[in-house]
Amino acid sequence: MDFAEAQKEALGCTKCGLCHSRTQVVFGDGPLNAGLFIVGEAPGFNEDEGGKPFLGASGMLLDRLLESLELGREKVYLTTLVKCRPPGSPPRPPKPSEVSSCRPYLVSQLAAVDPRVVVALGDLPSRILTGRKESVSRIRGRAIPLDGRYVFPTLSLQRALYTPADRALLVSDFSRLPELLEAERPSTYETMNVTRSPDAEREPVQPGLW
Repeated sequence: MDFAEAQKEALGCTKCGLCHSRTQVVFGDGPLNAGLFIVGEAPGFNEDEGGKPFLGASGMLLDRLLESLELGREKVYLTTLVKCRPPGSPPRPPKPSEVSSCRPYLVSQLAAVDPRVVVALGDLPSRILTGRKESVSRIRGRAIPLDGRYVFPTLSLQRALYTPADRALLVSDFSRLPELLEAERPSTYETMNVTRSPDAEREPVQPGLW
């Protein structure tokens, strides 16, 4: 489905139980020609109330990170793996079935925006987008070429908020983004995990390719 169809369907989606815990759907925000595309895990309380991704303390941290790169939200596309707030305080992580239900929406967003760089914030977004099993602590800061763009795993904003050492790592990782945004698009046979069929087998990554 195209972007407009995906957004319309998502706003009334009842595919999984998250439709019962949300106040509203948080689809995404930003220009459809953005070079930088940032993916978090799920909306939280502030996002559920405000209707946009990355609000509250985590949003303020993201704004500072983007400002350090001379970028603002108006130049970046922001979204999350799932578009509805999971229940709990704090919200629990999304279930695999919930991520799967939202998968077509993320695929449509990626196709419409066609960014050069996709930043995956945290463990679950990093694993979903790269298809790798390692924790984000092991693969953070690497530019992984997939589908003609770079997927860039890094730590979650929530983790960086409460741990100064992790915040320093996140700042360091974000400092690499301008270079990636200026780089030529990669040419590789690997495809992003999120754009593959959920039933498709992921081929093992060959050491040394990246």
